Amino acid sequence: MTPSQSCLWEMTTPKILEFIADHLPRVTVEDVRRFTATVDIRDAEAFAAELQAFVHERVEAVELPANLEIKTVEQMLAHKAAALRAGTRWAPGETDIQRGRAVLLDAFEQPHNLPLAKFAKLAKKSRQQIYKDIVARRLLALNVGPRGQKLPDWQFDPVKQQLTQILLQEVEGIDNWTIYRALSEPLEGLGGRSPVDAVTPGSIDDVASAVFNVLGVHVH
Repeated sequence: MTPSQSCLWEMTTPKILEFIADHLPRVTVEDVRRFTATVDIRDAEAFAAELQAFVHERVEAVELPANLEIKTVEQMLAHKAAALRAGTRWAPGETDIQRGRAVLLDAFEQPHNLPLAKFAKLAKKSRQQIYKDIVARRLLALNVGPRGQKLPDWQFDPVKQQLTQILLQEVEGIDNWTIYRALSEPLEGLGGRSPVDAVTPGSIDDVASAVFNVLGVHVH
């Protein structure tokens, strides 16, 4: 925005027309020559000056509506933002909730998601240690209501577990189900493979960056 435009936004209504009139382009002799085919102009420079004064007077004579509101840039942006907001906040209906729960249950029951007791047994750790690892965000655990917790079995793989732990440590404000989907669903940037399928010992940082991008997380 130019200084003149900024000044215009800050003006009150009575000053707007005066400002516009004062900033109109000057009428030049070349402009006057446009009329030579219809009128006889003896002094082009004098005619240009008279025409400039005439336009100036006409602009200042315009009457603006009494209720016209001249807004600052901030007010205009706030008005546009307000227009984008819905009158009432969206809330999921019963069908949406049921559908969402069905999707979670389907994922929860996938064979690779193991009950905590079975995961602890296969990891050769006590349940208490697994609980501690979950709380410390060293392991990813999923739950759906009172069905207990399940852990993806890919965390038995040291490389995949390291990738999972990096995500858990960096995105504490994101729920575990979102992290789970970001790790287990195909990504175009990984050739259509999921991060846990694509990760290798030498690509952990690159794969983690791809997942961070999906989650909209910027890690320094």
